Amino acid sequence: MKSIMSRRRGLAAFLLLLIGYHFTPYFVTNLYHLHILNLAGIYTLVVLGLNILSGYTGQVSMGQAGFFAIGTYVSALLMMNWSIPFWSASAMATVMAGLFGAVIGIPAMKLSGPYLVLATVGFGEIVRLVLLNWTPVTKGAAGLVGIPLPTVLGFVVTTEKHFFYLILASLLVGVFIALRIADSKIGRTYRAVCEDELAAEAMGVNINRYKISAFIISAMFAGFAGSLFGSFSGVTSPDNFTFDESVGFLCMSVIGGNRSIVGAVIGAFGLTAVSEALRVIQGFRLVIYGSILVFTVIFMPKGIIGLFRWICGNFSVKEID
Repeated sequence: MKSIMSRRRGLAAFLLLLIGYHFTPYFVTNLYHLHILNLAGIYTLVVLGLNILSGYTGQVSMGQAGFFAIGTYVSALLMMNWSIPFWSASAMATVMAGLFGAVIGIPAMKLSGPYLVLATVGFGEIVRLVLLNWTPVTKGAAGLVGIPLPTVLGFVVTTEKHFFYLILASLLVGVFIALRIADSKIGRTYRAVCEDELAAEAMGVNINRYKISAFIISAMFAGFAGSLFGSFSGVTSPDNFTFDESVGFLCMSVIGGNRSIVGAVIGAFGLTAVSEALRVIQGFRLVIYGSILVFTVIFMPKGIIGLFRWICGNFSVKEID
């Protein structure tokens, strides 16, 4: 009962956050700031999937940029070459990313720790190199230009404000799905696998099937985010999906709290803002990311959301989930 009430309080707090986010365009009139908020919303979808994978099943992935790239390019190419509507192209891109998630998830069953990390790093780099060298299809280093804008009920989404509400709606759906997964039998099984694989297997849990499903779900979140990113930016190239991006997604997950859905939102929005603030020293961004990550792992192993919970527990404040 306490766990259920805790989740309800967390969901209520998060919905209040989204209500504030809903009214943001009326207060944030600077288009640059609104653009950053839109990017943060897209990145949050990627981190939601990563949290389900790493936080709930304990499988660390540094190849999210690869799934993100697949979603972007598949959606963009379908719209540009075959005039497929955005939502259909986005659905196909999401499914395609999920298929690649299964391809990576199957060999990942036999890997763990640093070996799994290296495998996912290799996948991300392979995807980037394929996009870079498959020039007849992907246009190589030049990338894709003029990606069509999405249409919602016959209305073409063109401005930053319009994209804000589209991304907000997508984020709401993504958070709802992530919360449902986390609170379902699947989510509880994921946590059991993460805590003790041998004990979970002894209880009759098919470890391999659940690990693969976590990779598929994580990849589908990233694939859908990629389809949004392509139409939002209008252009894309392999340079948008480097190893740096995967490191950034992992940092967002760990710093926000990878065992919490709210933590994914906090990490994505917080680190996106920090990244933009540090753009003037872009060359040192990974150094600063690494420093923040090391500090978090040592002093806040459960992320910012874990720190909030500690404060709530020590000062008798209602817990945030």
